[in-house]
Amino acid sequence: MGFSALVASALCTFLLPLLLFLAAVRLWDLYCASGRDPSCPLPLPPGTMGLPFFGETLQMVLQRRKFLQMKRRKYGFIYKTHLFGRPTVRVMGAENVRHILLGEHRLVSVQWPASVRTILGSGCLSNLHNGQHKHRKKVIMQAFSRDALQHYVPVIQEEVSACLAQWLGAGPCLLVYPEVKRLMFRIAMRILLGFQPRQAGPDSEQQLVEAFEEMIRNLFSLPIDVPFSGLYRGLRARNIIHAKIEENIRAKMARKEPESGYKDALQLLMEHTQGNGEQLNMQELKESATELLFGGHETTASAATSLIAFLGLHHDVLQKVRKELQVKGLLSGPNQEKQLDMEVLEQLKYTGCVIKETLRLSPPVPGGFRIALKTLELNGYQIPKGWNVIYSICDTHDVADLFTDKDEFNPDRFMSPSPEDSSRFSFIPFGGGLRSCVGKEFAKVLLKIFTVELARSCDWQLLNGPPTMKTGPIVYPVDNLPAKFIGFSGQI
Repeated sequence: MGFSALVASALCTFLLPLLLFLAAVRLWDLYCASGRDPSCPLPLPPGTMGLPFFGETLQMVLQRRKFLQMKRRKYGFIYKTHLFGRPTVRVMGAENVRHILLGEHRLVSVQWPASVRTILGSGCLSNLHNGQHKHRKKVIMQAFSRDALQHYVPVIQEEVSACLAQWLGAGPCLLVYPEVKRLMFRIAMRILLGFQPRQAGPDSEQQLVEAFEEMIRNLFSLPIDVPFSGLYRGLRARNIIHAKIEENIRAKMARKEPESGYKDALQLLMEHTQGNGEQLNMQELKESATELLFGGHETTASAATSLIAFLGLHHDVLQKVRKELQVKGLLSGPNQEKQLDMEVLEQLKYTGCVIKETLRLSPPVPGGFRIALKTLELNGYQIPKGWNVIYSICDTHDVADLFTDKDEFNPDRFMSPSPEDSSRFSFIPFGGGLRSCVGKEFAKVLLKIFTVELARSCDWQLLNGPPTMKTGPIVYPVDNLPAKFIGFSGQI
């Protein structure tokens, strides 16, 4: 073969595919730019749209925090990208986020990626709109009233105390994050669904925990339902969860009255449906129950794990928590094992500040998804109608001018005056506006009880030092936070 033939062969083999790829990328950029609304004089936000069809989804999924930090440094508080098959604008900063969250139903509406909508289902609270959302939220909120929370306190305390006793006998190394997830799963199953996972046996509980982990790993995936794809695996795991929940629903229907003496969230939903003379929609109930379990255990597990990490790294803060417990008669003596209640928990101001500071530095949910109902203007840019909008919780906390020494773990910053009172969109671990987290008061009570029991029962050492945190989609430690737990001596 002659030299010219070799050159031609090389061009066909390497150069032509490269040129075609570059042409495809250029056409993709032009296509994405054509989404700009010509009736609005403002430009699109800065940013890049990534590869054809895939956009920047793969980079975001693989790199998460590193990818997002790079974007923020390069483009600022508002930038465009292409994620999960949709043109998207990512927004951070208190004022920008306030504009989005207070524009619900007027400027924006909730719309999670297609994979999330498919796996969680159209009947769950996060996918409902307008009157349906308001109505369903009102029903569920009954399960998080102060009276209902009072019923939950002894159940939470019982589960946490039993779990910590096991940790103290676990030996020289315990992987904290998986253990906390199992604890929070049992609590959510008992309180939100009235289900007794211990009675079902350890194998059944472990199967459900593993199914949830598989479902959550694949919530944010490309919307391609073929064997072995992320969406396929997520749906398969969801079906296992739905089958177990349906068993529980049918048992409730046969039993009529709750065994626990209080009505859990699922019971309230069932009674509301039947009370209105509506036909009981099993699929919607299963979807609502799955969503409650997801919100009720994954996020609290993340926050509780971060609490253990921060208190393990800042012994002075742990000692201040213990001093507060001592003042309230909760640390030593005959009151050590006394039952907590809402009144006592509300008096633990510093402990509450420790939880707030944990949620500021390590919010379990990194942000939320919306869709622009019409072309809107934000800080000198346009967001075209139909584009996705992601508001970032973690970045908004990072850039808030309200907080000094942002990287420092300092619960005292929340003592007085409370920062969120003066600028409530600088601190948004539970979101905000009409779609703020329905279970936020439940989460606060659960985390406070967990902190109390942990502080008065255990001392611990983080075996790997400060953890590296990852988002997938909930924030968690890459190494599962190995630690050694010993009993607390009672001396501060």
